[in-house]
Amino acid sequence: MFYLLSIISLLFVEMTPVSASPKARLQVDIHNVNSQNGAVFVALFKPGREFPEGKPVEGKKIDASASSLQITFSVEPGNYALALFHDMNSNGKMDKNMLGIPKEPYGFSNDFRPRFSVPRFSDCQFSVGEGGKTVRVNLQSF
Repeated sequence: MFYLLSIISLLFVEMTPVSASPKARLQVDIHNVNSQNGAVFVALFKPGREFPEGKPVEGKKIDASASSLQITFSVEPGNYALALFHDMNSNGKMDKNMLGIPKEPYGFSNDFRPRFSVPRFSDCQFSVGEGGKTVRVNLQSF
């Protein structure tokens, strides 16, 4: 019986949760918001996710109330990429023309400007250290 209790207690010790990684502050400064209609959607991606059209690690929405906006994420230090769009008509999606070209302003981290296809994660990648990071994104129109 003592032997069985010892094994059970060892299992509980091994199942004790490991403390979570420390969080860092990621501030996103959004510029060139040319209209105060609608909202700006900000999607945060980690490597290995389908960037920029897959499911982000976290997404936030902020009212387009000024020409410059700020939004903050609490993240684990590491590599990330951002994809943003200004939903000017408040329909909850990025409007595109028949060729798939965005009809609403959009932006990516590193102010990457795609030419003929969507960007790769590596085009927009940045690192967040323990001290946090501020990333500036300028919205652009096609």
